[in-house]
Amino acid sequence: MVGSCVGQPMEVDEMNKIGLYGMLAGFLFVTACSDTTESDPQSNAEQDTEAGEEGSSESMEVMEETETEEGTFSIYERYQDLTSYEEGSMNIRVNQVDLGSAELVGFVSATTGEEQIDYVEVEMEIENTSGDTVYFPYGETSVETNTGESIDTPSIVLSDEIDPDFAAGDVKTVQLLFPVESVQNLNEVVVTMNGPSTEVGGDQVGEDLQFTVELAS
Repeated sequence: MVGSCVGQPMEVDEMNKIGLYGMLAGFLFVTACSDTTESDPQSNAEQDTEAGEEGSSESMEVMEETETEEGTFSIYERYQDLTSYEEGSMNIRVNQVDLGSAELVGFVSATTGEEQIDYVEVEMEIENTSGDTVYFPYGETSVETNTGESIDTPSIVLSDEIDPDFAAGDVKTVQLLFPVESVQNLNEVVVTMNGPSTEVGGDQVGEDLQFTVELAS
């Protein structure tokens, strides 16, 4: 009877030890899993940076770079001989569209409040085919992009000087630059222009214009 009474506590002690070891092993397993699944802030930041670069114009290859007094202009893509449109006596031909970015300096940077921009630059040839003087306010041209951006007017300081008066037979080649958030994935531009009139505030002699420029290599 004595041996029986002494043996029971020993069995209980062994069971307690086994249970304690099991709990400890389980704790260590959960801790190890936690350590492997916790996100690394530095790693996440690097991934976010890489994703941001892939979605910005910085990841695009520069095909042409020009230094001017306004800054450094980098062209990523250029599309030529795109479309033409006619309204009333005015013929509009879109000769070229550039997608690029610019590092602005000096007066232009101070005026715009920007040091870096992406841009869409549209080169158009505008002709008055009538025998009369026509007022055509192409400086009020607006664009919308397939990426969801809408720009009401071109940059005054980065576009050609605006002269909306067209004498009979006048042909003008103009470049209008539109700052955008990004040119990444931009492949379509909808151009809207006010129609021609006899003079400023005069009778309109043509409808407002809207046409789409498809940008495809």
